[in-house]
Order: sequence, then structure tokens, then C-alpha cells
Amino acid sequence: MSALQLDDIQGIILRGYGSFARVRHFIAVVADPGRARALIGNLARAIPVATNPDKLAVTTAATWHVKPDYTLNVAFTYEGLASLGVSSTLLDGFAPEFASGAIGNAGAIFDVDASAPANWEGNMGVASEVHAIFSLFARTSHELEWRSSELLAAIAGSFHLTHRHDGQVLPDGYVHFGYRDGLSQPFIAGGPKPARPYPNLGVNKDGSSPPGDFLLGFENTFGNRYSPGVADTPLGRNGSFGAFRILKQQVAEFEEYLQTAAPTINLTPDQLAAKLLGRWRSGVPLALSPTGTCPIPSDRLNMFLYANAVPGQSEPDPKGVAFPIGAHIRRGNPRDEIVQGFFTQQARIIRRNVPYGPPFNPQQPNDGIERGLIGYFINADFFNQFQFLMSQWMNTDNFVGGMISGVDPLIGANSPSSSVFTIPTSTTNSVKVSGFARFVITRGSAYCFLPSVTGLRYIASPTPA
Repeated sequence: MSALQLDDIQGIILRGYGSFARVRHFIAVVADPGRARALIGNLARAIPVATNPDKLAVTTAATWHVKPDYTLNVAFTYEGLASLGVSSTLLDGFAPEFASGAIGNAGAIFDVDASAPANWEGNMGVASEVHAIFSLFARTSHELEWRSSELLAAIAGSFHLTHRHDGQVLPDGYVHFGYRDGLSQPFIAGGPKPARPYPNLGVNKDGSSPPGDFLLGFENTFGNRYSPGVADTPLGRNGSFGAFRILKQQVAEFEEYLQTAAPTINLTPDQLAAKLLGRWRSGVPLALSPTGTCPIPSDRLNMFLYANAVPGQSEPDPKGVAFPIGAHIRRGNPRDEIVQGFFTQQARIIRRNVPYGPPFNPQQPNDGIERGLIGYFINADFFNQFQFLMSQWMNTDNFVGGMISGVDPLIGANSPSSSVFTIPTSTTNSVKVSGFARFVITRGSAYCFLPSVTGLRYIASPTPA
């Protein structure tokens, strides 16, 4: 396996930007292809922003010797690449899911009803209105405003801004549903190491994912390469894909449901919240502390399995007695249990999203302010990873051979008439809650390609072919 070229890979793919508390995503369409290519070329200098703070440049995954005050990354939709002059021959090498985009695949991932493209904000439900997304992260609000002005001045005349959306990290890494977030992410062999150890699973013994699960041009979990038609071209290699998502969280409805449903099965609202997610709101997993009374060190929060047990885990939980099989994080990362698909690690995705909207105040639950998450779900193949995860693991009740009922309780396409969540109380008995609505509504989405620096320079060439 060849070493990763960190200075060629866009930083958002491999780095979490956790210390950058503010983000602003600019959604734009190509106004002048020639000037747009020139702008991309200027941004693709890959000059470390810490050493050139006055010049905007795309941030790479290269090691920072001095942490910058901002980061900048850029992604393009299929329509955006076509508008920039990339040849149809090369575009034909991309997988069809990327070509049809978030709008064409909305039904496949249950973006329906209130989540349907017709209801998306900022004209994101119109493919011709989303060509590029410029994502600007900053450590302070002052830095965000300064760099936003600089970026808008730079893109003027080359791109036309159609929408923008801000996000901001909440205190202590929590999200609006009240859970501590960002505790478990895939990490790529040869890339930055995770903050917390992960059990030895999948192809690599250290728990890392093969580079090809997230980057074009490398072998993936299956031993082959995604999008081979573009993977070895200057445009494709070291690039990745991201499903950009604006996800509204129905926070007041969620908290109200916890209060009303928990007593019906002799649980507290916090206990029910833990069963739905698979972690206590503090981030402690049920697999290591079923009652929430066992303190778990921060570096142990990911060290657990389901069908088996790792050292430090008291026992396995194949039937979901401590940790319900249908819980959100067990669906999203089945670890060592047998589920639909060939490898449980194959459909893992890297989440690069942060909250938007102010912190929820339970004393004023119906304040009319929208809250949610915004950002990317990064993968190397929409069909085998992101869409497989959303359709087969999150929105079916048979991803572990019929051992559960209902779809994912937090992000699934639920309705009060059919929703159900099963909580085992022993290996033979269980209780259920039901009657809950969909708690997460899609407010915008775009299927994007994140080219490498080399790919950006290719796009910037006068006649990308």
C-alpha cells in the first residue's frame, strides 16, 4: 500500500477540525467558467495557511506545525464539474449515484414527505442551484467574518452565491438532542490516529479502515477500488465523496416523547434516551456501563463489541439486553455482529458535521428556532456506503436477521402510526415504545466530490478534459 499524500488530500476528509468552533458553508453556482477555474487554481496552491495567513488557500491533511485560525475546503456536485468544463468522458467514469445526486437518490435514502427535495431550503432541491460548496471553519466569530468577506470577494464574478448556512459547536461537544457527540469515527490507515482506541476489526488489525474506503485510487475493504474510471486520473486520485446534509432536529418533540414514553416502561427519560442511542448522554456506552453507574475513562469509550467482548468489557451482548440491537449507534456501526452486507465496517462513514442553532432551553421548548446538524458524511462510494447505511441499516428492521422491529429511532423515517422500538429486558423478554414521529428532517442535501489539490489544479486548467 502506497503512503498517503497528506498534502494532496483535502483536510476535511482526514481531520475533524474539532477546535474550530464555527463553520459557514457557502453554496454557489458557476457564473463564469473561466474565472471560476482561475479561482479554483488560486485556492489550490496548498500553501499552509499558518505560514500565509493573509492568502486564502484550500486546507490539506498535512500535519500542522502551527494550528491555523481557519480552514477552507471546497466540493463540487456532478453538475458543478460539468459546468466547470470537465469532459463528459471523464464524468461518465463516476458512479451513477453521484451523477443523479441527492435529488435523484432522495427516495433511496428516505428523503421523503417533509424531507423531500421540494421542501429543502435555499433552492437546494434544484440541481442547477448547487454547483459548489465552500466550507469555511474558524476558531472565532471575528475570524469567520473576516474570512467570509475575503472569500465572497474572491468568488465574486466567478460563482454566484445561492445559499449559506452557519454552524457552531455547542459546549463540551454536545448536540441538540442532549448527547455528547463525535466520540467514534473511522480512521484511515496511514492517516491521523484517532483520539480514542478502537477494537481490532475489519481488514486491518489496528481497527483502521483501508484508504480505499474513503479515498479514490486505493484498495477498499473488498480488495478492489471504487470509481476506477476516474480513480487513476489527475481529477480522481486522492479525492473523496461527501453527502452534504442539513438536518433539522425536532428537539422539543424528542424531549416531550422521552417524558411521556419512559414511564410507560418503567424507565426515566434519561434511561430511555440512552437506550435509543446506545450511549448515555455523557457518551458512556451501554456496553460498558448498562446502568450508567460505572465510570469509564475517556480513552475507553470506544473499546467494546457486541457479539464478543474486549478486555475490560464484562460480557458480550449478542441479544441486546444491555445495549438494544436497534439503538442508533449499534445500527450505524455494528462492529462484530452479523448484519446485512458482507463486512460490518464496509458501510462506515466519516461524519464532519456540527450543530446549528442556539442551545435548546427546556424552559422554552417551543421558541420557533430551528436547530440541527450541518455538514458532510464522507465516503468513497455512495451506493455501497452512505446509501447502504441509510437504506439497509437505518431504515429497515431486518439488518440483523429480524431480531428487531422498527427502523432507527433517531434518524429513521418514522411515523406515529408505525414506529416502534424494542428494548430487551432479558434474553427472552422485552418491552416496546411506539407512536413517535420522525425526529430528524432533511432540510437540504447535495452529493459532492472533494477533489485532491491535484484534482483542483486539473479542474483549474484551461480545458479540463
